[in-house]
Amino acid sequence: MKRKLNKELKSYIEANIIPLYDSFDKGHDKNHIQAVIERSFKLCREFDDIDENIVYAAASYHDIGMMIERMGHAQHSKEFVLKDENLKNFFSKKEIEIIAQACADHSTTAGIEPKSIYGKILSDADKDDNIDITLLRAWEYSLKHFPENTFEENVDNIYSQIVLRYGENGSVKYYITSKYHTQFLQEMKHFISDKNTLKEKLIKLTQI
Repeated sequence: MKRKLNKELKSYIEANIIPLYDSFDKGHDKNHIQAVIERSFKLCREFDDIDENIVYAAASYHDIGMMIERMGHAQHSKEFVLKDENLKNFFSKKEIEIIAQACADHSTTAGIEPKSIYGKILSDADKDDNIDITLLRAWEYSLKHFPENTFEENVDNIYSQIVLRYGENGSVKYYITSKYHTQFLQEMKHFISDKNTLKEKLIKLTQI
């Protein structure tokens, strides 16, 4: 049976943790954290016995280690959770360790599978499942880092990234079967099979 979100926990995190993200970059700011929280709860619907408090706390703290450095921020987030004495008002020692480990496991670039279902939920929720947002971020990245590129070259660059991330043996891995991820991956694979479709989508999104 699910344990519903404690309003006092939510109030504590909203007042003391979420504001810390105000100075972070767009990829890790308050808007990103809120989006990860929403996607985490969306994934919770796939289970009957998930503790929403653990899910909420893990999503809220998962990028807090960016205060120290980007490299290794997941481990720094874990350490931040373990040092936050206020969490003892809401969780047992074991539950705090689960939250901390989920934060450490959310970055799966090393290819290591998260140790708990909470880590898997967080890892999956940390990935955008909105095609438009994903493509626009890729477009903005390409413009910023390759300002001399032509439109066609930017399309080629984004296409290459999609293949690396979502193609056969791609780097993006999902641990939970969800209709949201299934639909997202189907659309990405369609772009891989037909680059002209990707080009048309980018023209529409960027109004070129």
